[in-house]
Amino acid sequence: MFLNECYPVNIRNIVLQEDRQGVISMKKISRASDGKEEEAVNREMRDNLDTEVTKSMKTTRKKSLKKTYLVAAVIVGIFITVCVLLHFFPFYHIFGLEPLTKQGYYTSEKIAAALHIGSASDRREVQAVLQLADKAFNDTQHTSAENKEEYGELARYATATDYYGDVAFNEHSLELWSVHLGKNEGWMWVYYSSETFDHDGTTVCGSWHIPSLWKVERDDDGEWVVVKIFEHP
Repeated sequence: MFLNECYPVNIRNIVLQEDRQGVISMKKISRASDGKEEEAVNREMRDNLDTEVTKSMKTTRKKSLKKTYLVAAVIVGIFITVCVLLHFFPFYHIFGLEPLTKQGYYTSEKIAAALHIGSASDRREVQAVLQLADKAFNDTQHTSAENKEEYGELARYATATDYYGDVAFNEHSLELWSVHLGKNEGWMWVYYSSETFDHDGTTVCGSWHIPSLWKVERDDDGEWVVVKIFEHP
């Protein structure tokens, strides 16, 4: 009797125990499932955050590069503009002419002519004058009279043998500062240095960093020639 009465209780205890284990197992499964979902959500959030940060960094970098390129373009534009202005309007020549201006050797009008290089066509027209001047500077083999016959007013830049004897060679630089031509006459600003040596390499004579104003006119053949030179002694 005792066994019959206890049997249902044991069955009930076993069922309850199994139910409890099943609930616990389900809870464990549910918690495990929730944990995986949470981890997946966190991973997705991290991935999304990384993506957004990467996009933001790329956007910021692009904006920074655009600003850098813009600043560089502005600087280059300003530099080119300044170079162009200095090429056509070399106002820095005033520093070499200022002492002569104070002495009243050149008029303000003549000084102003040195601050603009002149037109391209005018500069082309006086190339023959510059070539003749180069030839005169290099000439160390003729007398004053011969140089005058050959170079006209430019003979002053040749090294005459009747003044300096037997010399070897000349080294010089000649730069056209500006030129302004009218129909039959005009003006040229040049800047030169010249040094003549004997056979031992010793300097015989020379002039350095000299601004010079040349008046030019057309000759009977229509060619430009130097007719007067204004140069501070």
